[in-house]
Amino acid sequence: MAQQSAQVTMVRAWVPGMLPGAESQRIVFTVVLDAQGQPDAAAWQADPAVWPARFERPDRPPRLGDLQHDGTGWWLAFATGDGKDPEAAPWRLMNHGGGFRPGEVVSLRAPDGAEAAWRIVGVA
Repeated sequence: MAQQSAQVTMVRAWVPGMLPGAESQRIVFTVVLDAQGQPDAAAWQADPAVWPARFERPDRPPRLGDLQHDGTGWWLAFATGDGKDPEAAPWRLMNHGGGFRPGEVVSLRAPDGAEAAWRIVGVA
């Protein structure tokens, strides 16, 4: 049985001064998940297509990018300008042991080294 890709939507969680329900930053990416809700590295390696990602903020146009796997973990790379930047610094996905399911919280390490919590609000 062939696996299907899922669209995962995450919103920024626990930002100081942010009211509950007022999430302003959103990341949406496409991924193939295994039975435990984890990204499937074998499916990524076998797929010639890019697994797209999008970083959305209300005050700027979306930044486009993709989901990557480097043998040790998963990361997102977003364009810094109008197009895909092959040298874009990665946003490392960390602490996603509970899988990508609504309500789970994952950590992202931004290119500047700062870590932030993101809550998964949708998997479709």
